[in-house]
Amino acid sequence: MGPSAHSYVEHTGELAIRLEGSSPSELFAEAARALAEVMLGRPPAAAKPEERVSLTAPDREALLVAWIDELIFRAERDKKIYGSARIEHLGERALEAAIGGEPTTRLKTHVKAATFHDLRLIETPSGTSATVILDV
Repeated sequence: MGPSAHSYVEHTGELAIRLEGSSPSELFAEAARALAEVMLGRPPAAAKPEERVSLTAPDREALLVAWIDELIFRAERDKKIYGSARIEHLGERALEAAIGGEPTTRLKTHVKAATFHDLRLIETPSGTSATVILDV
C-alpha cells in the first residue's frame, strides 16, 4: 500500500469514502482530511491541532464512525472544519486525538453523519484501508 489517500464514490443522498493509511492512526487522520475536503469542496488548510478529542466505542469500526460523527458535530457547533488531526492514541475501543480546523460559514456539502452501511476496516501488514458511507 502506498502513501495515505482517499477517493469518493457518489450515490443519491450518500457518499462513499475509501480511505487508506500506512497505519490505523494514519487512516483516522486521513478520514479527518477527507471529511473536511467533502465539506469544503477543496483540500483543507493546514491548522495546528489544538483541540482535544476523546472517544470510546465497542470496536475499531464503530470508533471510526464515532470519530467522523464527532468531527461533523464540532463543525456544526463551532463553524470550523477540522481537517488537521494528530492521533495520539488509538486502541481497539478508544481514541485520543488533537484536532485543528479552519473557520468557515460556507460548506459545499453538508454531511449529516457517517453510517455503518457496508463499513469495512481492513488491516494488513502493508497498511489499513476502510470504506465509509456518509449520509449527505
